[in-house]
Amino acid sequence: MIIMQRQKFSYGKKHASSMVSRSTKLGNMKKERPKYPELADKIIQMSDIILEVLDARFINETRNPELEKKIIESGKKIIYVFNKSDLIDMKKIDKQMISLSPRVFVSCPDRKGGKELRNKIKITSYNVKDKVDKKLGKVTVGIVGYPNTGKSSIINLLVGKPIAGTGADAGFTRGIQKANLTSEIVLLDSPGVISSKEYSSSNLAAISRHTKVGARSYSQIKNPEIAVNDLMKEFSALIEKFYGISAKGNSEELIEKLGRKKGILKKGNLVDEDKTARLILKDWQEGRIRA
Repeated sequence: MIIMQRQKFSYGKKHASSMVSRSTKLGNMKKERPKYPELADKIIQMSDIILEVLDARFINETRNPELEKKIIESGKKIIYVFNKSDLIDMKKIDKQMISLSPRVFVSCPDRKGGKELRNKIKITSYNVKDKVDKKLGKVTVGIVGYPNTGKSSIINLLVGKPIAGTGADAGFTRGIQKANLTSEIVLLDSPGVISSKEYSSSNLAAISRHTKVGARSYSQIKNPEIAVNDLMKEFSALIEKFYGISAKGNSEELIEKLGRKKGILKKGNLVDEDKTARLILKDWQEGRIRA
């Protein structure tokens, strides 16, 4: 599991001094051994424009106030990218979240929103060209967001071919990846970032929230039954309908009935609750159960 925690970083230096070493750092990026606590700050420092990739189903939950504050304080431009828009009913989107601007709704599987996002990047790049590192000679667009919000898929959609590696598990991207959008614009992908204020390996409520939005993989989480219980509090009707099981909102009853229905049993003809709960989380995180 890759978690990038908050690290002290000074943004008080003049922009000119940060640009002097930027091109050198970019050129050596692939040679560096990833140090995850430092990567988020590097992305912001090295970029002229930041794309914050959010899960369109859980816009508020996947926003990272810490990163947004750093981006604003560093004077960089930000574009909000609402990914996985194919998994939502647009009528149910929180109006307050839609007020985030500039923004683009994107669906990578349906290849929707890519053209609009490319245009917004190009338009924004015109406004930052005078601040671009002359040695690098390109506008740099950093891509940040929670694990599993689809940052690498966004890069592939933008460039029109599978350049960045993608995976179903949160934390698939192991370091900063670089790709050219145009001859004048370069994209930087990064591992997922969870707010350090929110992250705690012993905070069950936080773990459940992260599992809901896919920031913690169903295969990695401890006590998956707890995460299923929290999902059932909000989405019991959707989940029960998907499996064709009536559990009256009770997660234990759902796991018991589903385990027997799927034959997920262990010694003594007992339901394997751990495996059954992980199946539910897997179906949820992979978008089979649609919110």
